[in-house]
Amino acid sequence: MSSDPAYRYGLYYAPEQSDPLWQAGCEWLGRSPLTGDLEPGQLSKAEEERVKLTASARRYGFHATIKAPIALAGSVEDFLADVAALAATVKPFTLPRLRVSEEDGFTALRPTVLNDTLLSAGTTCVRMLDRHRRPESPERVAARGRHCTERQKSLLERWGYPYVCEEWRFHMTLADDILPPPFRSEVETLFAPALAMDRRLTSLCVFQEQSPGAPFTMLARFPLVVQP
Repeated sequence: MSSDPAYRYGLYYAPEQSDPLWQAGCEWLGRSPLTGDLEPGQLSKAEEERVKLTASARRYGFHATIKAPIALAGSVEDFLADVAALAATVKPFTLPRLRVSEEDGFTALRPTVLNDTLLSAGTTCVRMLDRHRRPESPERVAARGRHCTERQKSLLERWGYPYVCEEWRFHMTLADDILPPPFRSEVETLFAPALAMDRRLTSLCVFQEQSPGAPFTMLARFPLVVQP
């Protein structure tokens, strides 16, 4: 592992590389966190608009956040060792089917039903890895909590992020806004085959942001293996 740690690390769900869902997500965003930017070629005006709509989602890469990106209080090696140990305690489980959703002012894939197993796994990951989080400044915490509910502010103070525990909503962002009809239709068509499939959550992924504002890349994938 490099002695020069990245700026931030996040714990994410990302489909396996062979999964049509991963392939559709990377194609839609125009970027793979594994292989780097895809070559866009010469863009039409419509494609330029799509690039603008997906700018933030493209930078973060196709994923669902489990523990939001953190600056580390200790070493990268210790953090990855704890992620590996955590993965060895989480039993693989079936994900709910996903759908294209436009809730909360942005477009994402969200579960068709609430799932207690998913919520429990997410909460466990947040709690078990929090010792690695370097606290942010009070000013940044206050700014982040400006539009939060009182409960979300409490979670932000405790866990460094307001959308955890019962406030966590599994989602895979496709656009930073509501998509206009032509793009919405394109998304529905592109993702339809993948969304019709059943899939299991069988691994946890660590993504890294090498420097502030840099594109996130996948650093490691840890299979879920329950020890006997």
